Amino acid sequence: MIYVLVGGPRDGQHVDDLPRGYRLSLDEPAPERFAEFETVRAVWFELDASMFRSAQRRD
Repeated sequence: MIYVLVGGPRDGQHVDDLPRGYRLSLDEPAPERFAEFETVRAVWFELDASMFRSAQRRD
């Protein structure tokens, strides 16, 4: 599965692993085809990114 990143620092990138700060889009019910791959949108959640930064500082 290929993720299309929407928003955030990596907007527009196609990746094979969901990076921190992104979540699957609940607005798209089914994956779309991109060449021979299925793609789903992953949207940036700034709140999630700030939580990850604060969790990393505690470590």
